[in-house]
Formats: sequence, C-alpha cells, structure tokens
Amino acid sequence: MKEKFEVIEIENKTMVLKVNRSGGCTGCSASGACGTGILANYFDHYSVFNKPLQEGVAIGDIVTLEISAAELFWRAFQLYIVPLLALFVGAGVGSVYFPVNELWQISFGFSGFIGTLILTKYFIK
Repeated sequence: MKEKFEVIEIENKTMVLKVNRSGGCTGCSASGACGTGILANYFDHYSVFNKPLQEGVAIGDIVTLEISAAELFWRAFQLYIVPLLALFVGAGVGSVYFPVNELWQISFGFSGFIGTLILTKYFIK
C-alpha cells in the first residue's frame, strides 16, 4: 500500500507530513446518507504526523511512503481485535474474582477494553 504525503514542516531531523483523506467518505454518491459520510463533514480531511527526515527532502515536496500487507494486517489487528479480546479477558477475570456480582464483571471487561485502547493510542507506533 502506497500513499503520497506533502512535507509541510521540518524540525530537528523530523519531517511533518500531511495527507488528504478526502478520497474515501466524501467522494461517493451516498456520502450524504451514510453516517460516516455525514461525520466526515465535521472533521478535517487530512492527517498530520511526524517521520524521520529523509536526506534531500524540503518543505513542499511530495514523498511516497509504503506499508507492507503484513504490517497493515498487524496494525489492523492491534487496533480492532486486541481491544475486543481485552474486553472478554477482563470480563473473564471479573467473573473469576466476582462470580455472583455481574456489575464487577462488566466493569472489569470495560476496564480491559478502555485500557487497551489507551495503550494502543499512546504506546503502539
């Protein structure tokens, strides 16, 4: 999978890249009727992130980055499946420690889910 990015800033051996996301949800004919298309109108249509500076790159250049299929699959697994697994594991741990109190089981499940989402956001790059 390849994507083109624009270099918008260079700071201390780091380049700040911007990519437009407008090709997906705002481009189809059903975007006015589907929930994702409606929500896309309220958010920015681009993403900004940092990457290590490549030699010979200047502000305004277009760079192409590529991600392998295996890496893409692994990232999708971390983002979608791991939090669900943590939900079930947390609920299982809650049912072991509190077999008759369903509120605690639910709390452990949601704690595992939310904890995994937080870990994914801040520690998996």
